[in-house]
Amino acid sequence: NGHNYFRSVNPYVLNSYAGFGEGYLNLSNELKVVAGLRWTEDQKHFPMIPSWLVEGGFGYPVASVVDQQWDQFTGRAVVNWSPKLSFTDQTLIYGSYSHGYKAGGANPPGAIYPVFQPNGALAQATHPLTFKPEFIDAFELGTKNTLFDGALTLNGSLFYYNYENYQVSEIVDRTAINQNFDA
Repeated sequence: NGHNYFRSVNPYVLNSYAGFGEGYLNLSNELKVVAGLRWTEDQKHFPMIPSWLVEGGFGYPVASVVDQQWDQFTGRAVVNWSPKLSFTDQTLIYGSYSHGYKAGGANPPGAIYPVFQPNGALAQATHPLTFKPEFIDAFELGTKNTLFDGALTLNGSLFYYNYENYQVSEIVDRTAINQNFDA
């Protein structure tokens, strides 16, 4: 009788479709260009079932439904240079740029389910109901070297990642949620 226990049910449907391709162009024996492109479509359907405690009534009604969809192009470009150097057996110097994406989603409802006020504002929500997609611009410069007839491998790289809406998971009010931050 009633809801005298904690129940965490977070069913969702995820459909993800993608198409991708990558091409290589040898400009010379030492210089190669790589380019790739990807298209992704993500669809999420999330029935919000609150985890109420000590409430009257029977069953756990679906309080609302969150439907989300994203269509996104991402890609990468790389330049590889393999010069013949007298002090190495083999050398690769490269530079790359990648643009990446991770879909957003819906957070599970908290113990206090959000109530929409007459003006449309949310009241009593303990955390955001949804989180945004994450994007990254990744830059890298590096080198890979083989020396002393293969006895030594020496590699190094410098990189810079710029995130927009970086997704961070945390425990809030008996559940794990995602929030967005730039990084």
